[in-house]
Amino acid sequence: MKLVDNLRQKPFVQKVEKFFPAIAFLGGFGWDSITLGRQIDNTDLLFLLAYYTGALILVILLSAHLEHPEGWTRERIMAAKASTGGNAPAKPAAPQAVAPAAKPATVKQETVQTAKAPSPTNAKLSAVAGKMANIAKPATTVVASKIKNVADVSAAKLKNAADTSSAEAKKFADKIGYESTAVPKNAIVVEHRFLDREWSDVWKDRFSWMLQFLFGGMFSALVVCYFKSSGSLASLLLVIVLAVLLVGNEFLKKKYESFGVSLAFFCLLGTMFMNFTIPHVVHRIGFIWFLLSTVVSFLICVGIQRLSHHKKRVLIAPAIISSLLIVAYIMNWVPPVPLVLKQQMVCQHFDRSNYSCDVDNPTFLQMVGIKLPSVHRTDSSEVYFLSSVYAPAELQAELEYRWYYMDPTTGKYKLTDKVSTGRMRIVGGRQSGYRSYTKKKNIPPGRYNVETAYKNGAVIGSQKFEVFEGEPASKGYARDSLR
Repeated sequence: MKLVDNLRQKPFVQKVEKFFPAIAFLGGFGWDSITLGRQIDNTDLLFLLAYYTGALILVILLSAHLEHPEGWTRERIMAAKASTGGNAPAKPAAPQAVAPAAKPATVKQETVQTAKAPSPTNAKLSAVAGKMANIAKPATTVVASKIKNVADVSAAKLKNAADTSSAEAKKFADKIGYESTAVPKNAIVVEHRFLDREWSDVWKDRFSWMLQFLFGGMFSALVVCYFKSSGSLASLLLVIVLAVLLVGNEFLKKKYESFGVSLAFFCLLGTMFMNFTIPHVVHRIGFIWFLLSTVVSFLICVGIQRLSHHKKRVLIAPAIISSLLIVAYIMNWVPPVPLVLKQQMVCQHFDRSNYSCDVDNPTFLQMVGIKLPSVHRTDSSEVYFLSSVYAPAELQAELEYRWYYMDPTTGKYKLTDKVSTGRMRIVGGRQSGYRSYTKKKNIPPGRYNVETAYKNGAVIGSQKFEVFEGEPASKGYARDSLR
């Protein structure tokens, strides 16, 4: 750490360091787009798990705080008793009633004898006592002076020892990142806990920097994965939110020193990470698994709060985030990860043996996406819509196709059919995706939109096209197939 700190103090490194966030952002996002964009394997999941575990540890460390800055641990009390010879500070004595002074008794004259003059023996004893006092006075003064000198030397040695001990304690505190505070009077007794401490500014900066890196890696991977599975504008909004947070992460390092902020981000990323990872483990997707992801992520946040003894108000943000994500899933705004649409086409004269069919040769405007794909239906032939959806190995999920027809009078698409059969049940593992199809017979000319979706769930992908009567005017047909 000392070597890194020395390097960061150099002017050249400080200039280059300003570009580190942008380089890390572009590099990490670009790498995730290339690798995760095709398919997910166990290595990718292990990397994400490592990011999540590292973030969990750092959030726990950043939760440390002095719960009772004025408190004494039992170890401190024992040390204090040992330094005072095992005697605890004495409590003030309870006030006691003082009896009134007795009135002086009346002395009777007849019982009192007044000495008119001292006797000769008493006078001699007084003279001898005076001489002895004069002789002992210088010796007493010398002894008192020596005692005072010894006390001063002892006090100086104790002060030097205390200063040395304080300096060593501070040096040790700087190394491990722990700062102790002076114990005031009337301190309360607390139990010693690892998180009952205050990290130094140096260690807070290190922890927040590492947390920013781990959050950035998770945001980058999740944006790519969720974007690949988003097939509607609603689900794309969640991806946009993640992308905005991905960019904002590069400017939030100082904010992560706040336990409440870091816990809120950890809850969001934890839910999205588990929602993506659990289907790879249980080979299922659906609301019950998303609910499990949300509950587990929130309970981990609750565990961190209890471990750190922070007030429960730090759980308000994670609770709101969890509730919003559940509502978003019910509204089909959460992409159905890890399902990814690989390919789709609209055609006629379909051959099921190799998933090939006749498609209209696209024009230049259709190839660049300016004009919708077309289907010129002849001889009352059926119009087929084909799609391939990637899913991890052994994952099973049911698909459905939703046909929308644009009403010429209103210009809006209306749902006309939902098609779902047993042959639309995905069995994952095929790299090019699980292939399926739907068809419509005697379809009238017009504009259509067909969505490939998880059954009763979010949309994986969609395709708009236009149906015409008769043969295409110029380029004719071409034979194509799903890979």
